[in-house]
Amino acid sequence: MEQEHSTLMKPIFIDGMFNREGKRVRARQVKTITVDGKEYSLWESAGKPENDYPREDNDKYYLMLLANDYLIPCGETEYGLSIRAGSAKLYKDWYGDFAGRNKYFDELRKDKTYEESEQLIKARVAEENAFIKEYGKDEAAQAEYIKASVIEPSIARWIDARDNDGKRYDFVGAAFLNELGACEAVAKRIRAEREKEDAVRREEAKKKQEREEAERAAEEEKKLLDAENVIVNGGKIEDGKLITGLADKYGITIPIRTRGWILNTFHDATIKPDGYIGCTYMKKRGSNTHGSDKIYNILLAIKAAVNESQSVSA
Repeated sequence: MEQEHSTLMKPIFIDGMFNREGKRVRARQVKTITVDGKEYSLWESAGKPENDYPREDNDKYYLMLLANDYLIPCGETEYGLSIRAGSAKLYKDWYGDFAGRNKYFDELRKDKTYEESEQLIKARVAEENAFIKEYGKDEAAQAEYIKASVIEPSIARWIDARDNDGKRYDFVGAAFLNELGACEAVAKRIRAEREKEDAVRREEAKKKQEREEAERAAEEEKKLLDAENVIVNGGKIEDGKLITGLADKYGITIPIRTRGWILNTFHDATIKPDGYIGCTYMKKRGSNTHGSDKIYNILLAIKAAVNESQSVSA
């Protein structure tokens, strides 16, 4: 169609938000369908094609249903609508529902070789495609599909939000019932409730994080106290982070390279009450990694600081 056949119309959503300001876009009418005795006109955008990979000429633009002066997105192109409508009629008329179709094909495969069942399946699918192509173009079938997939679910969601404190307000359902003003009020209420619930969740998450951080801090403090006991009374320290932690606690400076060696290469330190200190470290095969004599000075400095602290406390 040419641009002169288009009309300025109001889409119900602009960038995903309710078109409260009533902004208009150019659209052109495709056809009219009848749902339960009521006529609805179907429209499409008059701008550039919306589907980048159309399968047919009528697969370029997504359809919109006019309801109380607003264009409602249908989620399908005219081509897609025919496929959906024909498929829905097929499932209902031939199998009862989609699950029934699956059961039918399971029976086709039963007690047959792959080649035998594949031949039967291909023949059945060809029959299905012919049916879908024929009945998908039927406007009554299209109207039934739009009713079941767009109109009825949207109205049900809106009524649930309006009458039963449902949590999903629906502008589309409200548009079909010409109750957009009421929907805005309900939407405001639900958004306020969500913000309140989000605030509660954030506060609970914050408290949980604070508890976990406090527990971790207490655990780390206990490990440091246990390491202090080893430093004074003897034992083994097998975590370089405890050495750097004690050094930081007592203000003992560790050179950057030595700190890196303690955290990455140090394995354990054995300390005896008589003053003996022995350290081992990890060495990768073929590497030139060496031990660090500075670790002994650091451990001695930590021991002196711990002893002084304990004597002051006593």
